[in-house]
Amino acid sequence: MNRDILSLDFYGGEIIAALAAQDEETDTLRIRCLFRRPSRSFSGAFVRDMLGAREELSKVFEEVSGYVSFSPSVVVGLRGNFLSFKRSSGFKSIDSRSRVIGSREMDEATRTSVPLNLSDTLEVVDILPQFYSLDGNIRIKNPRGMIGSILEVETFLSFATVSHLDNLNQVFSDCECNEYQIMPSSVATGETLLTPEEKQAGVLLLDISSHMTSALLYHKETLMAGWELSFGTDRLLEAAADLLQNDLETTRETLRGYEPGSDEIIDEIVEDSAEKFLTAAIKELRQSLPFLQHPPVRLVICGSGANKIVLKAAKKIFAVRKARIGAFENLIADCPADDPAYCGALGLIRHALDRENKQLGVAKAKEPGLLDGILDKLGLSELF
Repeated sequence: MNRDILSLDFYGGEIIAALAAQDEETDTLRIRCLFRRPSRSFSGAFVRDMLGAREELSKVFEEVSGYVSFSPSVVVGLRGNFLSFKRSSGFKSIDSRSRVIGSREMDEATRTSVPLNLSDTLEVVDILPQFYSLDGNIRIKNPRGMIGSILEVETFLSFATVSHLDNLNQVFSDCECNEYQIMPSSVATGETLLTPEEKQAGVLLLDISSHMTSALLYHKETLMAGWELSFGTDRLLEAAADLLQNDLETTRETLRGYEPGSDEIIDEIVEDSAEKFLTAAIKELRQSLPFLQHPPVRLVICGSGANKIVLKAAKKIFAVRKARIGAFENLIADCPADDPAYCGALGLIRHALDRENKQLGVAKAKEPGLLDGILDKLGLSELF
């Protein structure tokens, strides 16, 4: 039996969508379509124009309707500086006679990691369990079925500003969308794109778009910190405009269609501009204690702003031994899927399935009643 899964990554200045079909019998995943659509009404997942946002989202669903005959499960990726992150821990005392650890005990331990004094202005959008401890035995990845008395868990919490999240939810509600799952795009990308070796060694992930950059830091397999920077390759464009002594629009036209290695002069300008952009990024990250305590030795960049020149500049600025452009490989796909701009959308699908299969963690799912109407309008109401 096939199941369709749609991810919507609210990127900087774009909505990126990925539609995949999962064969539940063979547990294989086929990427059916990927597309990027410019968006003026969203900045990341922050809504700038309610009417325009409804129109843009409706068009995305309409385009997807041409590919599906059954309703897709929907995963929404959040980006933007209204997100914040925190490492935490929780515990659960097992008072039953059998003391066998199950999903219930794991979920209860995970939920206790949410701070009791959480501000009313913030809402938890994702809780990612990283490791468990059972009666003092540490770094257990999955304690289900084990026997013990005290279950502890290390988690990585993602929060969103309530007002900004409410506006996004209202757009979906106005489109009469229902049953979508939300999670930070950066966390989904980091968990699925980075290798275990990179996470163990210590790696920084930079997901670069035109107007924002998402960053994650891993150290000894642990997700240490996350950041949402409010600038991306727009900062690079500004630096290039200064070097060319042109306005932004003229510079944009000059660089349109540019490929690294095609023009030595432009290569130098872009490289210098990339260094200025990345210098601003590392300055922001160095204000964080986790980054200062655990400077990465490896670097992975992805997103629409990832290319060889940016990679070269990033390796220099961050002084790392190894660096690469991230892209998902060995995908079963009906379309080209190796563009690093698609990493977030693909990561959302893979991460949602991984969490579902492992039955680990608490990912925020919206209450029923949001998605049905737009699917009715598009002839997709039977899909759910």
